[in-house]
Amino acid sequence: MLISLGLFEVPRPAYPRRRVFVRTVMASAPIARDARAEKLILGGWLVIAAKSILVIWAIDHWAVPFHPYWINLPTIAMASLVTVVYLRRNRG
Repeated sequence: MLISLGLFEVPRPAYPRRRVFVRTVMASAPIARDARAEKLILGGWLVIAAKSILVIWAIDHWAVPFHPYWINLPTIAMASLVTVVYLRRNRG
């Protein structure tokens, strides 16, 4: 059998075809929920809520020339990412 590579033809070794099948399946137990980690995540969300309210107040009080979402949205996005990663840690 020959493989064409443009100007040249390269011989390809003829390997016998084998059927692929599953030899072993290994499953692990899901990671148990950690009450301490969940309390830490909840505490983090409470701190983020307080910080967001403080930022909104400070920007309005001192008339800073940008919207508070420029500070609050990245914080909320990263906290959401951490929370989702923690909650989905047993999948795939």
